[in-house]
Amino acid sequence: MDDDNTPPVPRFVIIGAQKSATRWLRKNLGEHPDIYTPRSEVHFWNVENRVEKLGLEWYLEQFDGWNGEPIIGEATPGYMIWRHHPDEVAARMKEHLPDGRLIALLRNPIDRASSAMLHHIRRGRLPADSRLLDVVRERMPAETDRLCLVAGGWYAASLEPFLDAFGDALLVQWQDDIATDPVSVFDAAVRHIGASPEFRPSDLSKVVFSNRQSAGSNYEPSAADRVELWEYFRDDVAKLEQLLDVDLSRWEPTAGDGAAEPEPESNGRRSKWWSRGRSRT
Repeated sequence: MDDDNTPPVPRFVIIGAQKSATRWLRKNLGEHPDIYTPRSEVHFWNVENRVEKLGLEWYLEQFDGWNGEPIIGEATPGYMIWRHHPDEVAARMKEHLPDGRLIALLRNPIDRASSAMLHHIRRGRLPADSRLLDVVRERMPAETDRLCLVAGGWYAASLEPFLDAFGDALLVQWQDDIATDPVSVFDAAVRHIGASPEFRPSDLSKVVFSNRQSAGSNYEPSAADRVELWEYFRDDVAKLEQLLDVDLSRWEPTAGDGAAEPEPESNGRRSKWWSRGRSRT
C-alpha cells in the first residue's frame, strides 16, 4: 500500500454487543460522506497474534476501500464478547488507539441470546428445532460455552474494562431505541465520533439483517422460559445499572399465565460479573 493511500488510524470502533444492531450502525455511519467503514468485521483487537505479529500496518490494510474520508471506523462485536477477554482487548486498544472513540450497542440479553441461537442454527452449529433454554442448560458453565449464548449478554462484565480505559470516550446505546427513534441513535453516534451532524441516510429505518428471517424461524422463548433465562443475567444487569446509572427494569420478564417460577439458583446459573477484570470503585 502506498503511503499516500494509507488511511489514518481509526477514530472510532463499535465494540458490540453481538446481535445488537452493530451492523445497522456501521452501515449507516458508513453512508456519511465524511466516514469510511469496511464492509465486514475486522477482528483485530481480539486476536492477540494479529496485534503483536501483524501490527497496525495489517490493521490499516483492512480499510483498503478508504477514499480520503476524514473519519474511519469499524465494527467488530467480538471485541466485547466474554471469551475474548475484554480486559485484554481494552488494554490493547488503549495502547494503540489512545484517543479512540468507542460505541457499544446493548440489547435485552434474552433477546440477544435468542438471536444468537438462530444465527448458530443458520450456520449449522445447532439443530433447527433447538429451544434456547434447553441449549443454555446443556452448555453450562456459561464461561466455557464457545457459542456465548449467555456470556455474550454479560454486558457489565464485558464493558467495565472499556469504561476503565476510555471513560467518556465510550458511548453506550440501546438496540431497542433503533425501532422507536433511529434518528436519535444515529445522531448521537455521529456527534460522539465528531462527524458533521447535517447528514442522515435516506433509509435509516431499514433493518439490515434478521437472523429470524434467514433461519426461517418464528421461534420465541415462552414467558416461563424468559423468567428462567433471566436468572442467568440478573446479577450482571444489576451491575450494569450501577455502572451506567440507568434503569433497565424494562428488560426483566414477568411471569405470564401458566409461567413457571424460576428454579432456585444453582452453581453456574447466574452471571458472575466479578470473576474477571478489575472492579470499578
